[in-house]
Amino acid sequence: MSIDRASVAYAYIDTRAAQKALRTRADIERRQQRLWRKLPPALARTPALITRSGAARDAFPIIEPRDMRVRLQDWNSLGLSAEEIRDAAEAAERGESGETRRSVSAGYSTGSEGARGVFLSSGKERARYLGQSLAKLLPADILRRRRIGLCLRANNALYRDVSNAGPFTFRYFPLAMPNEQKAHNLEAFAPHIFIAPSFILAELARLAIARAYHPPRFERLFYGSEPMGDAERDWIGRTLGVRPDPIYQATEGFLGAACVHGTLHLNEDSIVFEFERIGASSRYRPIITDLHRTSQPMVRVRLDDLIQFIDSPCPCGSALRAVQPIEGRVADIWRYGEAMIFPREIGTAITNAVGPSIEWRATGSPQSVQLAIDPQHGSLARDALSLLLADAGASAPIVLESFTPMSGPKRRRVRWSDG
Repeated sequence: MSIDRASVAYAYIDTRAAQKALRTRADIERRQQRLWRKLPPALARTPALITRSGAARDAFPIIEPRDMRVRLQDWNSLGLSAEEIRDAAEAAERGESGETRRSVSAGYSTGSEGARGVFLSSGKERARYLGQSLAKLLPADILRRRRIGLCLRANNALYRDVSNAGPFTFRYFPLAMPNEQKAHNLEAFAPHIFIAPSFILAELARLAIARAYHPPRFERLFYGSEPMGDAERDWIGRTLGVRPDPIYQATEGFLGAACVHGTLHLNEDSIVFEFERIGASSRYRPIITDLHRTSQPMVRVRLDDLIQFIDSPCPCGSALRAVQPIEGRVADIWRYGEAMIFPREIGTAITNAVGPSIEWRATGSPQSVQLAIDPQHGSLARDALSLLLADAGASAPIVLESFTPMSGPKRRRVRWSDG
Protein backbone atom coordinates (compact mmCIF):
# COMPACT_ATOMS: atom_id res chain seq x y z
CA MET A 1 0.00 0.00 0.00
CA SER A 2 1.34 3.43 -0.89
CA ILE A 3 0.31 6.76 0.53
CA ASP A 4 -0.77 9.68 -1.63
CA ARG A 5 1.70 12.46 -0.89
CA ALA A 6 -0.65 15.08 -2.30
CA SER A 7 -3.29 14.05 0.26
CA VAL A 8 -0.72 14.22 3.06
CA ALA A 9 0.32 17.69 1.90
CA TYR A 10 -3.31 18.84 1.77
CA ALA A 11 -3.95 17.59 5.33
CA TYR A 12 -0.76 19.25 6.52
CA ILE A 13 -1.67 22.59 4.93
CA ASP A 14 -5.27 22.38 6.17
CA THR A 15 -4.13 21.67 9.74
CA ARG A 16 -1.57 24.48 9.69
CA ALA A 17 -4.13 26.88 8.26
CA ALA A 18 -6.67 25.89 10.91
CA GLN A 19 -4.11 26.51 13.66
CA LYS A 20 -3.82 30.10 12.45
CA ALA A 21 -7.49 30.68 11.60
CA LEU A 22 -9.17 29.20 14.70
CA ARG A 23 -8.85 32.08 17.12
CA THR A 24 -12.12 31.78 19.08
CA ARG A 25 -14.54 29.09 20.25
CA ALA A 26 -16.97 30.34 17.60
CA ASP A 27 -14.35 29.71 14.89
CA ILE A 28 -13.87 26.15 16.14
CA GLU A 29 -17.60 25.44 16.30
CA ARG A 30 -18.16 26.73 12.75
CA ARG A 31 -15.43 24.44 11.44
CA GLN A 32 -16.88 21.49 13.34
CA GLN A 33 -20.37 22.14 11.95
CA ARG A 34 -19.02 22.35 8.42
CA LEU A 35 -17.17 19.04 8.74
CA TRP A 36 -20.14 17.35 10.42
CA ARG A 37 -22.34 18.17 7.41
CA LYS A 38 -20.03 16.03 5.23
CA LEU A 39 -20.44 12.84 7.30
CA PRO A 40 -24.03 11.63 6.57
CA PRO A 41 -23.12 9.54 3.46
CA ALA A 42 -20.61 7.48 5.48
CA LEU A 43 -23.01 7.20 8.42
CA ALA A 44 -25.72 5.93 6.05
CA ARG A 45 -23.39 3.07 5.06
CA THR A 46 -22.71 2.14 8.68
CA PRO A 47 -25.29 -0.37 10.00
CA ALA A 48 -25.14 0.87 13.60
CA LEU A 49 -25.78 4.47 12.54
CA ILE A 50 -27.94 4.22 9.44
CA THR A 51 -31.23 5.01 11.17
CA ARG A 52 -29.92 8.38 12.38
CA SER A 53 -27.95 9.44 9.33
CA GLY A 54 -28.74 13.06 8.58
CA ALA A 55 -29.85 13.81 12.15
CA ALA A 56 -28.26 16.36 14.44
CA ARG A 57 -25.23 15.08 16.31
CA ASP A 58 -26.93 15.18 19.71
CA ALA A 59 -29.64 12.84 18.37
CA PHE A 60 -27.09 10.01 18.23
CA PRO A 61 -26.80 7.79 21.31
CA ILE A 62 -23.64 7.78 23.42
CA ILE A 63 -21.69 4.58 22.74
CA GLU A 64 -19.12 2.70 24.81
CA PRO A 65 -16.00 1.43 22.98
CA ARG A 66 -16.65 -2.13 24.16
CA ASP A 67 -19.99 -2.11 22.31
CA MET A 68 -18.18 -1.24 19.09
CA ARG A 69 -15.56 -3.95 19.61
CA VAL A 70 -18.10 -6.76 19.86
CA ARG A 71 -19.98 -5.51 16.77
CA LEU A 72 -17.20 -4.63 14.36
CA GLN A 73 -19.37 -5.59 11.40
CA ASP A 74 -21.90 -2.92 12.37
CA TRP A 75 -19.34 -0.20 13.00
CA ASN A 76 -17.75 0.18 9.59
CA SER A 77 -19.04 1.76 6.39
CA LEU A 78 -17.27 -0.68 4.06
CA GLY A 79 -19.42 -3.79 4.51
CA LEU A 80 -16.58 -5.68 6.18
CA SER A 81 -17.32 -8.59 8.47
CA ALA A 82 -15.85 -8.82 11.96
CA GLU A 83 -13.83 -11.85 10.81
CA GLU A 84 -12.30 -9.95 7.89
CA ILE A 85 -11.30 -7.07 10.13
CA ARG A 86 -9.78 -9.26 12.84
CA ASP A 87 -7.94 -11.43 10.30
CA ALA A 88 -6.37 -8.30 8.80
CA ALA A 89 -5.44 -6.96 12.25
CA GLU A 90 -3.82 -10.29 13.14
CA ALA A 91 -1.87 -10.16 9.89
CA ALA A 92 -0.62 -6.68 10.81
CA GLU A 93 0.54 -8.09 14.14
CA ARG A 94 2.73 -10.55 12.22
CA GLY A 95 4.32 -7.73 10.23
CA GLU A 96 2.17 -8.19 7.12
CA SER A 97 0.24 -5.41 5.40
CA GLY A 98 -2.97 -5.77 7.42
CA GLU A 99 -4.92 -4.95 4.27
CA THR A 100 -8.60 -5.92 4.22
CA ARG A 101 -9.17 -4.59 0.72
CA ARG A 102 -7.30 -2.23 -1.54
CA SER A 103 -5.77 0.61 0.53
CA VAL A 104 -7.84 -0.23 3.65
CA SER A 105 -5.82 -1.61 6.56
CA ALA A 106 -6.65 -2.84 10.06
CA GLY A 107 -4.64 -3.00 13.25
CA TYR A 108 -4.87 -3.53 16.99
CA SER A 109 -4.36 -0.79 19.53
CA THR A 110 -1.70 -1.23 22.20
CA GLY A 111 -4.32 -2.36 24.72
CA SER A 112 -3.72 -3.43 28.27
CA GLU A 113 -6.43 -5.69 29.56
CA GLY A 114 -9.53 -7.27 28.08
CA ALA A 115 -10.46 -6.96 24.39
CA ARG A 116 -8.03 -4.87 22.38
CA GLY A 117 -9.42 -2.14 20.20
CA VAL A 118 -9.34 -2.65 16.44
CA PHE A 119 -9.02 0.27 14.05
CA LEU A 120 -9.61 0.59 10.33
CA SER A 121 -8.01 3.21 8.11
CA SER A 122 -8.32 3.89 4.42
CA GLY A 123 -5.46 5.36 2.42
CA LYS A 124 -7.20 8.74 2.52
CA GLU A 125 -7.59 8.54 6.30
CA ARG A 126 -3.95 7.55 6.79
CA ALA A 127 -2.92 10.51 4.66
CA ARG A 128 -5.12 12.77 6.80
CA TYR A 129 -3.63 11.29 9.99
CA LEU A 130 -0.06 11.75 8.78
CA GLY A 131 -0.57 15.27 7.50
CA GLN A 132 -2.26 16.32 10.73
CA SER A 133 0.37 14.60 12.88
CA LEU A 134 3.25 16.20 11.00
CA ALA A 135 1.63 19.61 11.29
CA LYS A 136 1.03 19.21 15.01
CA LEU A 137 4.21 17.44 16.09
CA LEU A 138 7.04 18.62 13.83
CA PRO A 139 8.68 22.04 13.67
CA ALA A 140 7.51 24.27 10.84
CA ASP A 141 10.42 23.48 8.49
CA ILE A 142 8.68 20.39 7.15
CA LEU A 143 10.99 20.04 4.12
CA ARG A 144 14.06 19.35 6.24
CA ARG A 145 15.14 15.71 6.29
CA ARG A 146 14.40 14.08 9.63
CA ARG A 147 14.69 10.68 11.24
CA ILE A 148 11.58 9.65 13.12
CA GLY A 149 11.51 6.74 15.58
CA LEU A 150 8.42 5.10 17.03
CA CYS A 151 8.27 2.50 19.78
CA LEU A 152 5.00 0.58 20.06
CA ARG A 153 3.82 -2.97 20.60
CA ALA A 154 3.15 -3.57 16.89
CA ASN A 155 3.86 -1.75 13.65
CA ASN A 156 1.15 -1.23 11.02
CA ALA A 157 0.44 0.63 7.79
CA LEU A 158 -0.67 3.76 9.63
CA TYR A 159 2.91 4.25 10.86
CA ARG A 160 4.86 2.68 8.01
CA ASP A 161 3.44 5.32 5.68
CA VAL A 162 5.56 7.98 7.43
CA SER A 163 8.56 7.16 5.24
CA ASN A 164 6.49 7.80 2.11
CA ALA A 165 4.91 11.01 3.36
CA GLY A 166 7.88 13.34 3.00
CA PRO A 167 11.65 13.67 3.44
CA PHE A 168 11.65 11.34 6.45
CA THR A 169 13.43 8.19 7.45
CA PHE A 170 11.18 6.17 9.72
CA ARG A 171 12.18 3.32 12.01
CA TYR A 172 9.98 1.18 14.20
CA PHE A 173 11.33 -0.07 17.53
CA PRO A 174 9.38 -3.07 18.87
CA LEU A 175 8.18 -2.71 22.44
CA ALA A 176 9.24 -6.28 23.18
CA MET A 177 12.86 -5.66 22.14
CA PRO A 178 15.20 -5.82 25.19
CA ASN A 179 15.83 -2.33 26.51
CA GLU A 180 19.61 -2.53 26.10
CA GLN A 181 19.19 -3.51 22.44
CA LYS A 182 16.61 -0.78 21.97
CA ALA A 183 19.03 1.78 23.41
CA HIS A 184 21.84 0.53 21.14
CA ASN A 185 19.62 0.75 18.06
CA LEU A 186 18.43 4.21 19.05
CA GLU A 187 22.01 5.43 19.36
CA ALA A 188 22.77 4.10 15.90
CA PHE A 189 19.64 5.57 14.29
CA ALA A 190 19.82 8.87 16.24
CA PRO A 191 16.24 10.01 15.58
CA HIS A 192 15.38 13.69 15.58
CA ILE A 193 11.84 12.85 16.75
CA PHE A 194 11.14 9.88 19.02
CA ILE A 195 7.74 8.70 20.26
CA ALA A 196 7.42 6.01 22.94
CA PRO A 197 5.39 4.99 25.99
CA SER A 198 6.34 6.65 29.28
CA PHE A 199 8.00 3.57 30.77
CA ILE A 200 10.32 3.21 27.76
CA LEU A 201 11.54 6.80 28.12
CA ALA A 202 12.01 6.22 31.86
CA GLU A 203 14.08 3.11 31.18
CA LEU A 204 16.21 4.97 28.65
CA ALA A 205 16.81 7.64 31.29
CA ARG A 206 17.97 4.96 33.78
CA LEU A 207 20.31 3.50 31.15
CA ALA A 208 21.68 6.97 30.41
CA ILE A 209 22.37 7.56 34.11
CA ALA A 210 24.17 4.19 34.21
CA ARG A 211 26.16 5.29 31.12
CA ALA A 212 24.78 2.36 29.18
CA TYR A 213 23.04 4.70 26.73
CA HIS A 214 24.15 7.97 25.15
CA PRO A 215 21.06 9.92 24.01
CA PRO A 216 21.21 11.55 20.59
CA ARG A 217 20.31 15.20 20.17
CA PHE A 218 16.56 14.87 20.00
CA GLU A 219 14.55 17.76 18.57
CA ARG A 220 11.41 16.54 20.30
CA LEU A 221 10.40 13.62 22.48
CA PHE A 222 6.79 12.50 22.81
CA TYR A 223 5.12 10.05 25.13
CA GLY A 224 1.74 8.39 24.80
CA SER A 225 -0.35 5.37 25.70
CA GLU A 226 0.12 5.85 29.47
CA PRO A 227 0.51 8.68 32.02
CA MET A 228 3.67 10.48 33.05
CA GLY A 229 3.76 12.65 36.16
CA ASP A 230 5.28 16.14 36.24
CA ALA A 231 8.31 15.11 38.32
CA GLU A 232 9.07 12.13 36.09
CA ARG A 233 8.67 14.32 33.01
CA ASP A 234 11.20 16.81 34.41
CA TRP A 235 13.63 14.04 35.36
CA ILE A 236 13.47 12.37 31.94
CA GLY A 237 13.85 15.76 30.25
CA ARG A 238 16.97 16.58 32.24
CA THR A 239 18.46 13.15 31.62
CA LEU A 240 17.69 12.75 27.91
CA GLY A 241 18.21 16.41 27.06
CA VAL A 242 14.68 17.23 25.82
CA ARG A 243 11.40 17.52 27.72
CA PRO A 244 8.99 14.72 26.73
CA ASP A 245 5.62 16.09 25.63
CA PRO A 246 2.28 14.29 25.60
CA ILE A 247 0.37 12.85 22.67
CA TYR A 248 -3.25 11.91 23.28
CA GLN A 249 -4.08 9.02 21.00
CA ALA A 250 -6.37 6.02 21.30
CA THR A 251 -8.01 3.40 19.12
CA GLU A 252 -10.70 6.01 18.62
CA GLY A 253 -8.39 8.55 17.03
CA PHE A 254 -5.65 11.17 17.28
CA LEU A 255 -7.20 13.22 20.07
CA GLY A 256 -4.61 15.76 21.18
CA ALA A 257 -1.05 16.99 20.80
CA ALA A 258 1.36 19.18 22.70
CA CYS A 259 2.28 22.60 21.37
CA VAL A 260 5.85 23.93 21.45
CA HIS A 261 5.32 24.95 25.08
CA GLY A 262 4.50 21.36 26.04
CA THR A 263 0.80 22.05 26.70
CA LEU A 264 -1.61 19.35 25.55
CA HIS A 265 -4.31 20.77 23.26
CA LEU A 266 -7.32 18.73 22.18
CA ASN A 267 -7.65 18.29 18.42
CA GLU A 268 -10.92 20.18 18.21
CA ASP A 269 -10.11 21.17 14.64
CA SER A 270 -11.06 17.60 13.66
CA ILE A 271 -12.93 16.14 16.64
CA VAL A 272 -15.92 17.30 18.68
CA PHE A 273 -15.43 16.79 22.40
CA GLU A 274 -18.28 16.62 24.88
CA PHE A 275 -17.47 16.34 28.57
CA GLU A 276 -19.16 14.33 31.31
CA ARG A 277 -18.21 15.53 34.76
CA ILE A 278 -16.95 13.00 37.33
CA GLY A 279 -19.03 13.72 40.43
CA ALA A 280 -18.25 17.16 41.86
CA SER A 281 -14.57 16.91 40.91
CA SER A 282 -12.55 18.92 38.38
CA ARG A 283 -12.21 15.83 36.15
CA TYR A 284 -14.27 14.98 33.09
CA ARG A 285 -14.81 11.99 30.85
CA PRO A 286 -14.66 12.80 27.11
CA ILE A 287 -17.27 11.85 24.52
CA ILE A 288 -15.78 12.18 21.06
CA THR A 289 -17.04 12.51 17.50
CA ASP A 290 -14.36 12.28 14.82
CA LEU A 291 -15.24 14.55 11.90
CA HIS A 292 -12.91 12.90 9.38
CA ARG A 293 -13.11 9.15 9.95
CA THR A 294 -15.51 7.47 7.55
CA SER A 295 -14.38 3.85 7.19
CA GLN A 296 -14.97 3.32 10.92
CA PRO A 297 -17.11 6.26 12.07
CA MET A 298 -16.71 7.48 15.64
CA VAL A 299 -19.86 9.30 16.71
CA ARG A 300 -20.40 10.15 20.39
CA VAL A 301 -18.05 7.50 21.75
CA ARG A 302 -17.51 7.80 25.51
CA LEU A 303 -13.91 7.14 26.53
CA ASP A 304 -12.58 6.09 29.93
CA ASP A 305 -9.90 8.79 30.08
CA LEU A 306 -9.68 11.43 32.80
CA ILE A 307 -9.63 15.00 31.45
CA GLN A 308 -8.72 18.00 33.58
CA PHE A 309 -8.86 21.46 32.01
CA ILE A 310 -6.16 24.13 32.18
CA ASP A 311 -7.97 27.40 32.78
CA SER A 312 -5.16 29.85 32.05
CA PRO A 313 -4.39 30.69 28.38
CA CYS A 314 -1.47 28.86 26.80
CA PRO A 315 1.43 31.08 25.66
CA CYS A 316 1.08 29.59 22.17
CA GLY A 317 -2.21 31.45 21.77
CA SER A 318 -4.19 28.46 20.45
CA ALA A 319 -7.96 28.51 20.93
CA LEU A 320 -7.98 24.70 21.07
CA ARG A 321 -8.82 23.59 24.58
CA ALA A 322 -5.77 23.04 26.80
CA VAL A 323 -5.85 20.13 29.25
CA GLN A 324 -3.52 18.46 31.71
CA PRO A 325 -1.76 15.37 30.33
CA ILE A 326 -4.12 12.40 30.60
CA GLU A 327 -3.65 11.02 34.12
CA GLY A 328 -5.35 7.65 33.75
CA ARG A 329 -8.73 6.01 33.58
CA VAL A 330 -12.07 6.62 35.22
CA ALA A 331 -11.98 2.94 36.20
CA ASP A 332 -8.82 3.54 38.25
CA ILE A 333 -10.18 6.26 40.53
CA TRP A 334 -9.91 5.07 44.12
CA ARG A 335 -13.32 5.23 45.74
CA TYR A 336 -13.81 4.97 49.49
CA GLY A 337 -17.38 5.86 50.37
CA GLU A 338 -17.90 9.42 49.13
CA ALA A 339 -14.17 10.01 48.78
CA MET A 340 -12.54 9.87 45.33
CA ILE A 341 -8.75 9.84 44.96
CA PHE A 342 -7.46 10.38 41.45
CA PRO A 343 -4.43 8.75 39.78
CA ARG A 344 -2.52 12.03 39.47
CA GLU A 345 -2.86 12.66 43.22
CA ILE A 346 -1.60 9.16 44.01
CA GLY A 347 1.34 9.42 41.62
CA THR A 348 2.33 12.84 42.88
CA ALA A 349 2.24 11.73 46.53
CA ILE A 350 4.44 8.69 45.93
CA THR A 351 6.87 10.38 43.56
CA ASN A 352 7.34 13.35 45.88
CA ALA A 353 8.22 10.90 48.64
CA VAL A 354 10.63 8.57 46.79
CA GLY A 355 11.77 10.46 43.68
CA PRO A 356 10.87 10.20 39.98
CA SER A 357 13.25 7.38 39.06
CA ILE A 358 11.82 4.78 41.47
CA GLU A 359 9.48 2.16 40.08
CA TRP A 360 6.27 1.41 41.92
CA ARG A 361 2.69 0.25 41.47
CA ALA A 362 -0.32 0.97 43.69
CA THR A 363 -3.62 -0.93 43.58
CA GLY A 364 -6.50 0.29 45.68
CA SER A 365 -9.50 -1.76 46.70
CA PRO A 366 -12.31 -1.42 49.27
CA GLN A 367 -10.34 -3.65 51.65
CA SER A 368 -6.75 -2.42 51.29
CA VAL A 369 -4.06 -0.77 49.19
CA GLN A 370 -1.36 -2.98 47.66
CA LEU A 371 1.82 -0.95 47.20
CA ALA A 372 4.56 -2.63 45.15
CA ILE A 373 7.94 -0.94 45.56
CA ASP A 374 11.47 -1.87 46.55
CA PRO A 375 11.88 -2.27 50.35
CA GLN A 376 14.33 0.63 50.62
CA HIS A 377 11.61 3.11 49.68
CA GLY A 378 8.57 1.27 51.02
CA SER A 379 8.07 3.13 54.29
CA LEU A 380 8.38 6.58 52.67
CA ALA A 381 5.83 5.71 49.99
CA ARG A 382 3.47 4.11 52.50
CA ASP A 383 3.57 7.18 54.75
CA ALA A 384 2.82 9.43 51.78
CA LEU A 385 -0.15 7.28 50.74
CA SER A 386 -1.45 7.14 54.33
CA LEU A 387 -1.44 10.92 54.48
CA LEU A 388 -3.20 11.19 51.11
CA LEU A 389 -5.92 8.78 52.22
CA ALA A 390 -6.40 10.62 55.49
CA ASP A 391 -6.65 13.99 53.75
CA ALA A 392 -9.36 12.56 51.49
CA GLY A 393 -11.29 11.20 54.46
CA ALA A 394 -10.55 7.61 53.48
CA SER A 395 -9.01 4.75 55.41
CA ALA A 396 -7.49 1.47 54.23
CA PRO A 397 -4.52 -0.61 55.36
CA ILE A 398 -1.49 -0.30 53.06
CA VAL A 399 0.24 -3.59 52.33
CA LEU A 400 3.80 -3.43 51.01
CA GLU A 401 5.06 -5.96 48.49
CA SER A 402 8.15 -6.27 46.32
CA PHE A 403 8.04 -4.59 42.95
CA THR A 404 8.18 -6.85 39.91
CA PRO A 405 8.39 -5.51 36.36
CA MET A 406 5.13 -5.46 34.46
CA SER A 407 4.38 -8.05 31.81
CA GLY A 408 1.95 -6.12 29.59
CA PRO A 409 2.46 -3.44 26.93
CA LYS A 410 1.33 -0.60 29.21
CA ARG A 411 2.53 0.63 32.55
CA ARG A 412 -0.52 1.02 34.76
CA ARG A 413 0.92 2.37 37.99
CA VAL A 414 -2.41 3.21 39.59
CA ARG A 415 -5.28 0.73 39.59
CA TRP A 416 -8.55 0.18 41.36
CA SER A 417 -9.96 -3.29 42.00
CA ASP A 418 -13.52 -3.80 43.22
CA GLY A 419 -12.59 -7.26 44.46
